[in-house]
Amino acid sequence: MDNKEYSAGLGELRAVRDELKPLERELAQLQAKVDKLREHRAEKIRQLGEYEKATADRLATSAGLAVIDIVALMPSLGPQSAPEAPADPHATGNRHRRSARRSGGRRADQGIGCGTG
Repeated sequence: MDNKEYSAGLGELRAVRDELKPLERELAQLQAKVDKLREHRAEKIRQLGEYEKATADRLATSAGLAVIDIVALMPSLGPQSAPEAPADPHATGNRHRRSARRSGGRRADQGIGCGTG
């Protein structure tokens, strides 16, 4: 590359810069408008989500969002959590008692009678 090619390259670079400036300004304005509309949409979802018959799927379709996005804004519209299982699997002793009655009072781990015990 010589001095002439370098100068021509700088001229091209300035032209690209000059073309980008107004586009970046326009993009910033559009982004601000998008952000404002998204906030308005979120507020509308929150308002409509308070309605007793509101459902996440209907709101999602109308808003152009996924159901999970609606539930993130309005957790009350999400699936209700199922009752938690007991932490200790042996806490439900009914199964052991029923099987012990059927097997003559013995549990499966007690054996039938080996003469030891």
